Amino acid sequence: MLTASYTDVRKDFSAITAKVMKDRVPITVFKNNKPAFRIVPIQESASTQDEYLAEAHALDQEYYDVFEALAHEK
Repeated sequence: MLTASYTDVRKDFSAITAKVMKDRVPITVFKNNKPAFRIVPIQESASTQDEYLAEAHALDQEYYDVFEALAHEK
């Protein structure tokens, strides 16, 4: 389990959140030597990914003619 102080999070929120996203690990944040909250990565399920792909496919089909015209434009 990774931990960080509230002060460290305030100073370098970007680096801490980057670590959570890159390493896929939660970080517990302490304030006054007590756990205050946890920063956790979102767990994407296969169904969520399928929903994203379905939406992308629908947009691709809806705007196919536009994409084709842009692809052949000079």
